[in-house]
Amino acid sequence: MSDLFNYEHVPHPYRDGYSVLPRLRKIPREEIFRYEPSHFQRCLTEKKLARESQIFEVEQRLNDNLREAVRVFLLQEYPIPLNPAASLGEVVEQMQEDVVIHALEGEDDWMAYGHVCLPSSWRPEEKIGQHLRSLHTPIPGINLNNSSQLVETMVHHGPFERFIWSVVFDDRLNFHPDIPKTPFDVNKPTVYVKVERQVTVGFPEQFGGLFLLSESLLNEDEIDRPALANSIRKMNDAELEYKGLIDCAAELVNWLECT
Repeated sequence: MSDLFNYEHVPHPYRDGYSVLPRLRKIPREEIFRYEPSHFQRCLTEKKLARESQIFEVEQRLNDNLREAVRVFLLQEYPIPLNPAASLGEVVEQMQEDVVIHALEGEDDWMAYGHVCLPSSWRPEEKIGQHLRSLHTPIPGINLNNSSQLVETMVHHGPFERFIWSVVFDDRLNFHPDIPKTPFDVNKPTVYVKVERQVTVGFPEQFGGLFLLSESLLNEDEIDRPALANSIRKMNDAELEYKGLIDCAAELVNWLECT
């Protein structure tokens, strides 16, 4: 079993009482990265495959100081040695995490860079340049009236961690929207919980923040079935639609509770 959730005080993605909106936790700098050798290799393999078939690197108004600060930070702080590389993208290709950089200028904020090979149902080329408010608009129940304040907190404080989860029926980490998803089949159920660990790191002197996105799968033996069923049962229709479970929630809950 992955040790992803074995750290003290780490919230379990669906056991701690929320269904859609994730909780933020401030973490010490030594917990920014988590390295598991077998999972690391799987991520690198799937990232390489994704780069052959989809747009993964995007950029808009990324200033050179912020780019260089992030590149140096990754080379110096990553838990295993990375080969020095002149470009930020070449550094990220050696990591299990995907990377997004958000920039802040006065009251204006925007996604300035993305190197995202394993997205969760979104296209980097459609999100580049957008405000934080626009990036998260589809999430039901989220209040982004003070989105610029949230970006400022990310840039000047932290690092912060949160987990986002979804139920999937494919044994893969890449859920780019161009790849068809397998629907739930009650006669041949194969169920996973995909967990995205998001960590933010601020670069106040360069007016930006770094998002580290790391994908993991919990298999059927690792899923807490009663807790997952309870979380799904609590969702309203908007939340079920957002999670992609609107058409199978009842059957899925029944399967979780009866097997």
